[in-house]
Amino acid sequence: MRHYFEVLRSRGVARLLFSQLAARFPTGMLAIGLLIHVEQRLGSYTAAGIVLAAFGIAEGIAGPLGGRLMSRFSMRGILVPTMVVCALALGAIAVVPMTTWLTAAVAFVAGITVPPVSSAVRTVYPTLVRGPKLVTLFSFDATLQELIWILGPLVTIGIGAIWDTSITILIAAIVLLVGSVWFASAPEIGMVKIPPSPRRMGAVLRNPVVVIMCVVLMLTLSIWGAIDASIVAHYGHDSPITGVILAVSAVGSFAGGLLTGNLPMRRSSLTSRVFLAVVGTMLALLVAENPWLLAIGLFVAGASCAPVIAVANASVSAKVRFSDTAEAFGWLATAIMFGSSLASSLAGIAIDHLGSRGGLYVASGLVTAAFLVAVSTIRWHPDLRQASLEPKADTGAGPIIDLRQEI
Repeated sequence: MRHYFEVLRSRGVARLLFSQLAARFPTGMLAIGLLIHVEQRLGSYTAAGIVLAAFGIAEGIAGPLGGRLMSRFSMRGILVPTMVVCALALGAIAVVPMTTWLTAAVAFVAGITVPPVSSAVRTVYPTLVRGPKLVTLFSFDATLQELIWILGPLVTIGIGAIWDTSITILIAAIVLLVGSVWFASAPEIGMVKIPPSPRRMGAVLRNPVVVIMCVVLMLTLSIWGAIDASIVAHYGHDSPITGVILAVSAVGSFAGGLLTGNLPMRRSSLTSRVFLAVVGTMLALLVAENPWLLAIGLFVAGASCAPVIAVANASVSAKVRFSDTAEAFGWLATAIMFGSSLASSLAGIAIDHLGSRGGLYVASGLVTAAFLVAVSTIRWHPDLRQASLEPKADTGAGPIIDLRQEI
């Protein structure tokens, strides 16, 4: 733990870490909150899957687009308007009765205006720390975000059981707004300016490392959208067992992140961590009827999440130019959101036709595909043991610090 505390003592790191955690916390609430809310309102997991797909696809579009726009209008110039519109759209979903397709349309608006906090903070990190500390910071970031998935589902289930599902969505909107204001007001957000990329949007996807990390993250992390839907369908949205089982997987990820946070990232690191997800998911499928054994399987699968995210973020940071970092991290966020939405949608249909196990079948297929992709592309995975994780400098450009903000 000593290396984590050393990183936290670096100027600006603690505030950015915890403010971005607060701003992104609603993600853990909405993943299950929208599913429960829409299913309760419209009476169908298929309808809930459609709404989740609309929200996730829009959020996926917002990832690279927000990263690109931040280089033109500044970080705050994008964070402030998006946080307001997103909160209003979520409020409308919570309190206004709507049809499936109208709900999906409003969810799309909410998704496309989710503040690009993850792209912003991961672009700023390399300007705060260097060398081995940056490896630790990326790992710590990936580990801490698992608090979102530990507490988010528990808060959602608890609020839904005590009050109403609409209250869950309203609280998520308020937390998003307050957390985003805290994050956007950090001095570093105003000091670091991203130089405009000389290339067209999407050109960063010509980098094989970015594409591989996007695909592997999409397939590996998407399993949780399907697993969440399966557990809710089997145990019910108001059951304490549901919240506990969902939290156990995130506890596993938190533990996995802490244990691997200071380990060297080898060429084989991504593949071995995805394999752990395969083992855990297959075990969960085999013992799905027993909640305690199911929790063990999901703990094992969860232990791969933060380590996989950390490797992907570090690999992208080391292999792209500074002007492309925000967009590249946006594509990673897009991959995760698209995968989660696709998995949730497929799981909703599978549950309606195959029963509550349907989501676990979907998850097993997706994580197996992730492992096959990781194995087949391993020669392109970077060995980061001796690599610098600072983004490559652009010709004549680098991180621009506005010193007037420090006066």
